[in-house]
Amino acid sequence: MVEWNILSTPKSIGGLGITDLEAQNTCLLSKWLFKLLNEEGTWQQLLKKKYLSGKTLTQVTKQPGDSQFWGGLLEIKEHFLQRGKFQINNGKQARFWEDWWLGSKPLMQQYPSLYNIVRRRNQTVASALGSIPLNISFRRALVGDKLGLWHELVSKVMNIVLTDANDSFKWTLTQNSVFTVKSMYRDLMLTNSIPCNSRVWKIKVPLKIKIFLWYLQKGVILTKDNLLKRRWKGESKCCFCPKDETIQHLFFECHVAKFVWSAIFFAFGVKAPTNAINMLCSWPSGFPMKLRKQFLVGVAAMCWAIWLSRNDVVFNRKHPNSYM
Repeated sequence: MVEWNILSTPKSIGGLGITDLEAQNTCLLSKWLFKLLNEEGTWQQLLKKKYLSGKTLTQVTKQPGDSQFWGGLLEIKEHFLQRGKFQINNGKQARFWEDWWLGSKPLMQQYPSLYNIVRRRNQTVASALGSIPLNISFRRALVGDKLGLWHELVSKVMNIVLTDANDSFKWTLTQNSVFTVKSMYRDLMLTNSIPCNSRVWKIKVPLKIKIFLWYLQKGVILTKDNLLKRRWKGESKCCFCPKDETIQHLFFECHVAKFVWSAIFFAFGVKAPTNAINMLCSWPSGFPMKLRKQFLVGVAAMCWAIWLSRNDVVFNRKHPNSYM
């Protein structure tokens, strides 16, 4: 069987493209957070009055008694915040250490040794920059490297001038900095990406053969070695020869497969691929662009024919056909 996180990965980055409803829900809820941070309206005012109590959205955490909707927003808040950057104006929305507003990542990640000893966490940028020197204190004296890091940090923030306008939240996954569900869903799925698989879905063959090729590349076709891993009790030998049946053996090393690949070599002068991943990824790149699609269709038909012949022998008790 294939893991669910691979099945739900988009086809373009190596998955089967089945929608992950949990991830989709996270993205849809994130759209509410983006509007809550960037827009003013009746529903925004109601939520802020009921749940924020003078705090910012970034500072609040889920509490007993929160509505299901509000609790859902807070549960996915960190997934949302790490994919966007605050543009500082009055400094009242963003947290000084925990949120991304200066540099390429949050200050807690840029200066972890300072963050570990800071007295007050979750304070806003406005609170930290509201006085000179900075309104930040530490649990122990800064010496050595920590003192140097502190001076570096101070030099970065001292030139920032706060204004009366509200902070805004810029979405970093789109060119126009506006949140889209599609961009976040794709980014959530990228962690499971596997290169080269998009070629499988572009081959002009029936969908069931595309899925078969996808399973073949993932190494989860139910050959006998994979069945044994699932505690199947049966003969592990190939139905065409005395060797153990694996994906590599059945499609590339068995004498039946070798005969077919040899025929392709003599007809077109093309060397056989080394394995399933090579067959569907780098191997087709050696063909002229005009012939690439035709070769892939032929390879798909050949692998499908081997698989059907194997199943006829295993399940229908048919005798293996001759090469011809």
